[in-house]
Amino acid sequence: MITFYDFNELDEVGKAGAVFTEGLFVDDREEGGLKVQLYRLNNFYVEVFYDAAANKIARYQAFKSAGNLANYLLR
Repeated sequence: MITFYDFNELDEVGKAGAVFTEGLFVDDREEGGLKVQLYRLNNFYVEVFYDAAANKIARYQAFKSAGNLANYLLR
């Protein structure tokens, strides 16, 4: 079971592995031309920012605060 702190220490390959093997897909949205997918891992969330034009993941953003879920609830 990966923790929030362990996740943040992983490299991009490790983060991808954790999200796509342990994560539960929750929702998606768009932001600044990127598709953002939200996953839940244990007691935290991870946003995966995907750049469709470049066909690559731009970044991962992990958070614990429920306030960050507003981007998904208030649309």
